[in-house]
Amino acid sequence: MPTTTLTKPEIRNRKMQFNFEDIKSTNYWAGNSIISSYFAAMSATFPPGEKEFIESVRLFKAHITDTELQKEIKAFIGQEGHHSFQHRQINKAFDEQGWDTAKIEEKLRNKIQWFNRHLSDESRLARTVCFEHITAIMSEFILSNQDILDDLPESLKSLFLWHTVEEIEHKSVAFDVHETLVGNRNQLRRHMALVTIDFTLSMLYYQIMAHIWARSLPNWSDVKGAWSFFFGKKGMISNMRKPYLSFFKTDFHPWNVDNSELISAWKASKYAEDEVSNTSTEKNVIKSSSNNDDLAAAS
Repeated sequence: MPTTTLTKPEIRNRKMQFNFEDIKSTNYWAGNSIISSYFAAMSATFPPGEKEFIESVRLFKAHITDTELQKEIKAFIGQEGHHSFQHRQINKAFDEQGWDTAKIEEKLRNKIQWFNRHLSDESRLARTVCFEHITAIMSEFILSNQDILDDLPESLKSLFLWHTVEEIEHKSVAFDVHETLVGNRNQLRRHMALVTIDFTLSMLYYQIMAHIWARSLPNWSDVKGAWSFFFGKKGMISNMRKPYLSFFKTDFHPWNVDNSELISAWKASKYAEDEVSNTSTEKNVIKSSSNNDDLAAAS
């Protein structure tokens, strides 16, 4: 297993409880329809996407002999399964406000099924490694710039902070599995180029369709606000460029950048209090899901 001089944080399986009844507007993100549609569309991709992440790692689990990495894989699967569960719940709230996340989920599910018929197990794992890097650096940006969440409904802010913390906790698991059993860095770089194109075009398509289904036409203020949010000097995509490119370095490892202080800060905040501590309550939360694919994938 690849080693790093850094001490990786514990990957902890948490069961969270959120009440999404405070999402009462289509343009829930600071009144901006473009930013709102982007994150609603992204949320729609999580249930099928994270199920595929779980399955692609699980394909190699039995071949891992390192006990610590085995533990990390188990925790990774648990975290991703609960992410899917919680995003199914918030997607219902988005649907009620006009963003048809169910259609996006279905489109991505069909797309993943097509990919899986044509890709090798190694390629599926490589794609997961690439997506995990993208979600990890996006998570780092959000946790480092939490003021961008200030205008969100409280439940959504809580969800984003928890989800991003766990993406950082398990950011190296898929990479370490690939490095241990495949070890083809050139394959990873090729897939990252393809995944980046795929992710960018897919999100653009999902956003456009979401606006069409919601009969929502962005105004000029939405365009200016979204441009600043994504591409401005302090924008999310602008500030993801450098950490994104680090993936192509010959000595890349996700924990070359130790951002565990972001995890510690969340643990000390009030937002960590959404974790369910009562076992019976936790079971009730799980039973409330109308679709248990995410939970089955995590078992």
